[in-house]
Amino acid sequence: MQHLPLEALRAFVSIYELQSYTAAAQQLNRSQPAISLQLRRLEELLETSLLTRSGGRIHLTPSGTELLEQARTLLSLNDQIIARFTEPAVSGQVRLGIPSEFASKLLPQVLGQFAHAYPNVSLSVTSALSKDLLKDEQAHFDLVIALKEPDKRITRPGLVILKQEPLVWVGAGADLNTQQDDLSLVVAPEGCIYRRRALGALRQANIPARISYTNADFSGLTAAIESGLGLTVLAQSTVPDNLSRQQRIGPITLPELGEVSVAMWQADTTNQAARQLAQFIQERI
Repeated sequence: MQHLPLEALRAFVSIYELQSYTAAAQQLNRSQPAISLQLRRLEELLETSLLTRSGGRIHLTPSGTELLEQARTLLSLNDQIIARFTEPAVSGQVRLGIPSEFASKLLPQVLGQFAHAYPNVSLSVTSALSKDLLKDEQAHFDLVIALKEPDKRITRPGLVILKQEPLVWVGAGADLNTQQDDLSLVVAPEGCIYRRRALGALRQANIPARISYTNADFSGLTAAIESGLGLTVLAQSTVPDNLSRQQRIGPITLPELGEVSVAMWQADTTNQAARQLAQFIQERI
């Protein structure tokens, strides 16, 4: 009986999620040729192509789409078993700072898996804007997940880039009021990367826009969007299931928004539980 090589599955998932063979190799501590070879051998084993390149991005083939979630499940189960039996003594508290839209996805997934694998670790999670999470005076966090502009150099010690995320327009579809002369936006307060990128892209495209609703709370923003008060911008992986990506609003073609970097900063390198959570997140996000 043939067996699926877990390291090849991990290479496949990492290449797609990071949108880069080089970044996947760095994350998995392998060379780029080794990562490419693992993917090729996995495709040979399954007798199908899994990834393809188009428009400067790495896309899943139909077979890759079918495999992705199953691969994530297998890797998660493997990692939970390894953690449970090899590192049962990890304990303590981790104070995690994270943007609320990422918390809504990570909490039931990655953080839930971590809690099962390390039942003696207590997680204290605070959600805020990235600019506030990364303030120097916010030393009460052990670990921070935050967004940063991809063109800015990394100057903070301990800050690592987890992946690049495409930004997308998000709305409630047909419920959006298109009768206004200006495009209505639902955004977080000043300092939010999503807000800055939305306004800049619309200004460059000469599309008139106005801010119809502002709220720092993610649930408040999504409720406003559901009510048809306007559009917002989010990282692609954080779009709620009850909202949808938008490319056009009436006669208006919405401009491209580019990408944003998802970064992680470990403030307390002496905290063993925080180090374990950092590794856990880095392997999955």
